Amino acid sequence: MSKKHFKLLGMVGACLLCLAMGSQAFAGDNDPQDLNLATFKTGSGWYIMAQTMSKIMVSVLPKDSRVDVLPYSGGVGNPMLLHKGKAKMALGFPVETGQAIKGQPPYEEKMPGIRMLVGNLDTYWYLFSVREAVAIKSFAELKAKKFPLRLATLPKGSSGEWHTRTVLGANGVTYDDIKSWGGKVTHVSFGTAVEMMKDGQADAFAHVSTPGHPAWTRLTTTAKIRFLPIDSQVGETLIKQYGFRMSSLPKGAFSGVDAPVPVLGFATCLIATDKMSNDTAYKITKAICSNREELIATYKGAKVFDPKMAANVALPLHPGAKKYYQEAGYLK
Repeated sequence: MSKKHFKLLGMVGACLLCLAMGSQAFAGDNDPQDLNLATFKTGSGWYIMAQTMSKIMVSVLPKDSRVDVLPYSGGVGNPMLLHKGKAKMALGFPVETGQAIKGQPPYEEKMPGIRMLVGNLDTYWYLFSVREAVAIKSFAELKAKKFPLRLATLPKGSSGEWHTRTVLGANGVTYDDIKSWGGKVTHVSFGTAVEMMKDGQADAFAHVSTPGHPAWTRLTTTAKIRFLPIDSQVGETLIKQYGFRMSSLPKGAFSGVDAPVPVLGFATCLIATDKMSNDTAYKITKAICSNREELIATYKGAKVFDPKMAANVALPLHPGAKKYYQEAGYLK
């Protein structure tokens, strides 16, 4: 066979290979998807919301697709699960997710592949409570008086614990400072912390909360507590450095809240990575935004979810999600 014939066969073969690859790529979007969604422990608000999300997603994905809901690992851990390929999607907080992308504390490496699909799914506050008998009404007083605070917070590595260290640090206070003043920092479960506050074994408890959160409701109805306000200048620092936003714990949010309290706010977001196809990301984003009422039916926190604001978060959007928001007129 002549060189001319070999060259011709090579060109035909290359064309056939390109066509085959293009066909496979196209077919991939129509093949059954085997996905999973990292949340938090069984029974948590995230886990419950994700169960509904899973059903919504499966309804728009190719036949025989599945979306398994993983009962772990929370706001700090979920970005790491995505980065390591142990989860295809996750619920997260914009603050921790932004830190993960940049590789800043509480993370040790950059996770640049993380992308957001849907944001502003609910309302979260960071709350720092003290028993009524505790003689401090602000973080500034805690520092000025070197108050020997007995602080209960969640285990190290959890979102609530990281937020606590971050907020205290922004006010010029560390765990070591509290211990040097004669205080104590105890890392326990949410339920144990509530019992410690009720029994007077702890002076303060800090963690995140949604409106009407059952554990916070139980604490505020069984013990007299108040919430420390976030100073506006400290708030500005935390907003610039971490992406928090200032919010307000409204009057009547919990027993004893007789006036609005300035606090840090944020909201749950649905995140994935740039490894997810644009088509899958588009379908999932559109489905979640189009089924708001179904989310609310099982997760009351989604009452504030407005699809028009779902892309309004300072995180990189997945191109597939961006396509949906632009088509819907929610994003230019």
